Amino acid sequence: MSEISVVDADGHLIESIPEMAEYMVADAKEYALHPPRNRAGVFPSIDGMHYPETEEMTAESRVHPVRASDERAGSGEDIFEFVKKAEITDSVLYATEGLSLGFIQQPSYAVKVCRAYNDYVMERYRGISKRLHPIALLPMQDPKAAAAELRRCVKELGLLGGMLPSTGLGLHLGHEFYAPVYEEAAELGCVLGIHGGSNRGVGLDSFSSRLGSRLLHHPVPLMIALVSFIYHGWFDRYPTLKVAFLEGGCAWLTCIADRMERDAELEGLSCKPLPEYIASGQILIGCEGNDASLPYLARRVGIEPFAYSSDYPHEVDLPAARKMIEETRDHAELSEGDKVAVLGDNARRFYGLH
Repeated sequence: MSEISVVDADGHLIESIPEMAEYMVADAKEYALHPPRNRAGVFPSIDGMHYPETEEMTAESRVHPVRASDERAGSGEDIFEFVKKAEITDSVLYATEGLSLGFIQQPSYAVKVCRAYNDYVMERYRGISKRLHPIALLPMQDPKAAAAELRRCVKELGLLGGMLPSTGLGLHLGHEFYAPVYEEAAELGCVLGIHGGSNRGVGLDSFSSRLGSRLLHHPVPLMIALVSFIYHGWFDRYPTLKVAFLEGGCAWLTCIADRMERDAELEGLSCKPLPEYIASGQILIGCEGNDASLPYLARRVGIEPFAYSSDYPHEVDLPAARKMIEETRDHAELSEGDKVAVLGDNARRFYGLH
């Protein structure tokens, strides 16, 4: 098999709040470095479920991750070592602490935090290597300010686009309220990435099983988001709008495909069939590459939207990432062209990497 050039469509940086605080305006910096007692720092807590140890984990099941370096996990230096050792050409990086951005209730504070974060990641990640591509945070609580920040990040900082939190905001992502952001993204030709994070607000708030919640709290919000974008007409209205759906694997797309086909039989679709949206190049879906459902979906809707995503350094360490890549290369049910597309070409095309 010929060598395949790998792109990580969804890696993660881990913010250092003291480092990020240096990019903040004075009042936000003071709060970040010296939060009032019993108050959060910069970002809200993502939910009540994301804790490292639970009764569901036995001593044998606890894994000690193998990091790519001795640097701080998730730092620019650590991720740069990861992409070299995993033989990845480019890594697109989403937030960690910033995944809870949607829960900030004060729009003016969200604007301050996003601007500081974007300046921070540009210098401390993109500044480490041009192979690292941090995605901006956008204050979606104020869509006009979010659109302005997206333009600044793309035009002035050279970032690829912005992240939309999958949960936390008061309205579904396909709502007309967010029109300024989607208009701006379409005009800029940049990407928007909807990223799974919290389990709050999608019917899982009363779960006490961390593992049970994890099965659902990434893919379910992505399903809601994709349906909202299709049925509220955003992809039709703006053919240059590009949206990634990340952290939920790819099997959830089967449910949407089934239901859309069923609705077409019963009532007729009010939009294009799903494969037409898939073929448009406007949609990217992060996956592991070795997903059991991937060959089936490739046959059903096409291989175009699916892109390998490492999730390093969250649930995946360096050996696990290398293993996923190798298993995708050796996948007996994927063609050579499928493997090239999933491991690199789809993400490279979608993100505009060269």
